[in-house]
Amino acid sequence: MKKINIETWHRKQTYLFFKDFDYPKFSITVDLDISSFYKWVKKENVSFYFAMIYLVMKQMNQVEAFKYRIINQEVFLFDSVHPSFTDQIPGSDHFKIVNSPYHDDLKEFINQAKLKSISQGDLFINIDEETRHDFVYFTTFPWAKFTQVTHAYHHAKSDAIPRICFGKFIDIDNKKVMPFSIEVHHGVLDGLHVGRFIEHLQEQLLTYENQL
Repeated sequence: MKKINIETWHRKQTYLFFKDFDYPKFSITVDLDISSFYKWVKKENVSFYFAMIYLVMKQMNQVEAFKYRIINQEVFLFDSVHPSFTDQIPGSDHFKIVNSPYHDDLKEFINQAKLKSISQGDLFINIDEETRHDFVYFTTFPWAKFTQVTHAYHHAKSDAIPRICFGKFIDIDNKKVMPFSIEVHHGVLDGLHVGRFIEHLQEQLLTYENQL
């Protein structure tokens, strides 16, 4: 990672404006067409949850704006970011938070994420890893379709870690549609970045039509 010189940073004015807001974040929720991607996941017999996390991470690691973090009032740009996701503990109604490295290969990423979750057992969270800032937080709400999401966290104006949630998909006009929510820090990126990210993510989801 590298430290950003705020004085010469192209986002200086925007960052200084938003950084001291009581709540400097914004969130967007959209519906994504996952029809072809869902068919591909079923054909390949891979986890939809982990495959979706992979696609999001792939897109975020290609966009500089999603790799900025604020640490001790300084801005840093990470070389890459990695997922921190909730996962259900087998045989229970409880969940845990698992951190796993991003990998360029989808199936290798899924394998590593599964192994990390298994090795963690029923431990809720690995506190030693929570000092890292190069995460993107993921959760899912597969029990109902939603149009808006909030997250639980300590009130920290400098928390620039993106938060992702996706939910139950439903059939509409012969398409599988899934709600997708993204929350980000306005000091380090704008709606334009989120909009382009969502467009590219949707394009990636549709490219799986050619792999069926």
